[in-house]
Amino acid sequence: MKLQQLQMLNAVAETGSLQGAADQLHRTQAAVSMALRKLEESAGFALFDRQGYRLGLTSRGEQFLRQARELLRQQERLKSLTEQLRGGAEPQLRISYDHTCSPRLLFAAMQAVQQQFPATELLVSGDSQLRSLRAIREGEADLALVPWLPVFRQHGDFQTQLVQPFELIIAIAPGLAARHGGIPKNREQLLELPMLIPQDQDVGINLDRLLRMPGQQRIRVNDSVAQRELLLAELGWGIIPVGLVQDALAQERLVAIEIPDFMNHVHLEIHLVRSAERIAGPANQLLWQRVVGH
Repeated sequence: MKLQQLQMLNAVAETGSLQGAADQLHRTQAAVSMALRKLEESAGFALFDRQGYRLGLTSRGEQFLRQARELLRQQERLKSLTEQLRGGAEPQLRISYDHTCSPRLLFAAMQAVQQQFPATELLVSGDSQLRSLRAIREGEADLALVPWLPVFRQHGDFQTQLVQPFELIIAIAPGLAARHGGIPKNREQLLELPMLIPQDQDVGINLDRLLRMPGQQRIRVNDSVAQRELLLAELGWGIIPVGLVQDALAQERLVAIEIPDFMNHVHLEIHLVRSAERIAGPANQLLWQRVVGH
């Protein structure tokens, strides 16, 4: 048995097809099919039930896959440990943050990494949450700052730590409110004003369902940073993570609106996430400890 065969087995189990596994591993379908045939010959029993449209594991195949995945995890950890022992501090530390989270939560920890590991280059990118988690799973990012739901564990073997609660507020620019007779006092007054709503909410929040009433005008934006700028430009009110607008609220460039029972309560947290399958290098470990312990 070869690790490459086990990787193909895992990919077929995840995608449900030879072609899906081939695409994931950048191999031909014929190569995947042949590797699985050889793996079954080596095992001495069928791993897949090939009668249906979608490849499914036999009961023996499911037991075999569980152990195969553990071997693949151990191999990934060994590879990561080898890299750390060979090179010391990471040459690069790749950090992803969700657009709904303030990257300021990372700044103090990043400064500590700069001071202690000056040769480590920090690569910082903003993205949507599920893309950030996918980057962690695929080894394209080392750390991610994201709003977290337990269901996201189905997307990968993650290690997570609570950073702070994730709070949504209703915000409006005083100038926009003044042009419409002052700060809205109830749902009806609020929904007469233009609304700013993110197009995609990977954090599992359906804002249309939260509002429960259609607004007169809507502007949909593809991330919360753009939404913040539109709020400041007085183009509408919006529901936005408080961490993104704290400065604007303190400077009274935005005002938080309190309307009882307007939104269903949302319980979320911001977590720092990394792969549980890889050994964290010293720069990774320092940033992890500083962000979580801030």
